[in-house]
Amino acid sequence: MDVLSERPDGVVAEVSVRPRAGRCRVAGVSGGRLRIEVTAAPEGGAATAQVLSTIAAATGLRTSAAEILKGAHSRHKTVFLRGATLASCRVALALDLDDSTGR
Repeated sequence: MDVLSERPDGVVAEVSVRPRAGRCRVAGVSGGRLRIEVTAAPEGGAATAQVLSTIAAATGLRTSAAEILKGAHSRHKTVFLRGATLASCRVALALDLDDSTGR
């Protein structure tokens, strides 16, 4: 499974969410997924909303450009970043996405 994959209209990101973290941030790659930490609890969609705003901000997009494709109520989500390119996401996230071990 690729962490990021490009489509003609944007980028799809496979993410793993850690709710109730100390701060909202992209915390690298873990288990073959982009790890997103958010402060919200996983109740009423608050954590999911923070995931979208966190990944959008990290990639330089508006929150409205990020949407959940799969896993709205799961810790493992598939997020679509409309208008993003694979190259711009790799640079913005400053991750070595070839190393999916998270080390």
